[in-house]
Amino acid sequence: MNDQIKTWLADSHPLLKYRVMDDLYKSSNLSALRKEAFNDPVITGIIQELRNWPGPVLKRHNDAKHFIHKLSFLADMGFTIKDEYIKDITEKVLEHKSENGILQIMVNIPVNFGGTGKDQYSWMLCDAPLLFYCLYKMKINKKYLDKGLEYLFQLAIDNGYPCAVSPELGRFNGPGKRGTPCPYANLLMVKLFSLFPERHNDEKIKHAVEFLLKHWERKDKHYLFGIGTDFRKLKYPLIWYDILHAAEVLSHYTHIRNDKRFLEIIGTIKNKADSEGFYKPESVWMAWKNIDSGQKREPSKWITFNVYRILKRLQN
Repeated sequence: MNDQIKTWLADSHPLLKYRVMDDLYKSSNLSALRKEAFNDPVITGIIQELRNWPGPVLKRHNDAKHFIHKLSFLADMGFTIKDEYIKDITEKVLEHKSENGILQIMVNIPVNFGGTGKDQYSWMLCDAPLLFYCLYKMKINKKYLDKGLEYLFQLAIDNGYPCAVSPELGRFNGPGKRGTPCPYANLLMVKLFSLFPERHNDEKIKHAVEFLLKHWERKDKHYLFGIGTDFRKLKYPLIWYDILHAAEVLSHYTHIRNDKRFLEIIGTIKNKADSEGFYKPESVWMAWKNIDSGQKREPSKWITFNVYRILKRLQN
């Protein structure tokens, strides 16, 4: 990363500047910048929304404006239960757990898809791991989470994690066949366990990582999830099954740093830089245009930052 890019990134929205100074520069004495960033009207607006958890009923997991993705964004920005209102929000999340300790959200699966057609608290492997990820990052006492974490961990099959759902959802089983791995579920489980380096060599997690790498290698399509043009588009925030999200998650696993397939993913991203080393969005989440401008003409500071953070992690 050259000096021009460093200067460009450092001259940013307070929230991005805070993350740049913390993640790329490892600066100390960031308390004033952190306070400024966390009091930005866009951020306080998200927090006020989340105080109404669970919010709108979840009908599709790539709904970028759903509360689960806003909670994930705050977790990745560094919010914890020590910040105003965050503890209250996480306590509302903790109010709804299955008997196995799985965090639940409000969903409605139509009858014609095998669901009940009613609003109900339940979980799927394409949402529960993300909730656990958020609450662990927000420093919730682990005693409230560890039982559910281990239940999720044990759901693995021979080659990764399947389309698993809670019994409350009736015959619904997601888009995949029972007993077959789901790319998005695997991505979220690998993301969740990225927080626990001591678990990176557990066979179940290694199989999930391997599934993601094989999916890239084979370029085949698993139900909704292919490795085609859409997957390769740079997009932020990290919400769905795409190349930047996959690279961010996989980059935490040191045992694949020299894997040819992982290096191809990283190389594909690096080749998207313009002549000056900046990265443009190739797709946008319009629900997040207040964060990343919602355009594809000019380089994105958020995407450029995310790419260089991944590259920095790989150098260490």
